[in-house]
Amino acid sequence: MLRLLGWHTRAGEIGLRLFLLNVLWLLYTLRGGVVLGAFPATAAVHAVLRRDVINPGDTGRASLRAEFAAAWRAELRSANLIGYTLTAAWVLLLVEHRLLTSAGAQGLAAGVAAVLWFAAAVLFLACASVWMLAVHFDEGPLATLRRAAVLVLARPLTAIGTAVVLAVTLCVYYVVPGLIPVFGVAVPALLTSAWLWRSGVLPRPAQEPHPSPVPAHSQV
Repeated sequence: MLRLLGWHTRAGEIGLRLFLLNVLWLLYTLRGGVVLGAFPATAAVHAVLRRDVINPGDTGRASLRAEFAAAWRAELRSANLIGYTLTAAWVLLLVEHRLLTSAGAQGLAAGVAAVLWFAAAVLFLACASVWMLAVHFDEGPLATLRRAAVLVLARPLTAIGTAVVLAVTLCVYYVVPGLIPVFGVAVPALLTSAWLWRSGVLPRPAQEPHPSPVPAHSQV
């Protein structure tokens, strides 16, 4: 009974933390005028979750809002460069697919369409893991995008697993849309990050000082 009560208490604590992270994501997305706030807020969610894994019992950490705000400011430029580079890639793929569809996918066009579908799959795999890579490794946005691409090519099972976790979560959101305003980005971030941690592609730093959420120096 005590163990069951402990599980319920722990689940409640996790649920509350995810809800608060989602609220902070919304607030800081608006703070950046949405177009400049959404990607840094997404990176900040992953930065907080990363520190939860590395230092789960660290009582010297700053408050959740202070830690989130510090991560948001630290990732403001890099996260927007990563996010809008990926957005541009998606727009390019969609435009190319629309042009091929309107022209009729026959002969060479059919082969190009197959290449576009493959490129879209690779891009989705990279998007599923890029934010935790961005906050875990101390490197620029181009290096982070390159690392995400290398992960897809060198560790395809890990990348596919991360993408499946993300896809299943999005499907659950589609079936139960009431979860979106409550947990939003936080739950997909938690689950995909947990998969990456279990895969071993995210090495643990020796021990981080208090309470900065700045990315650690390490390599895959």
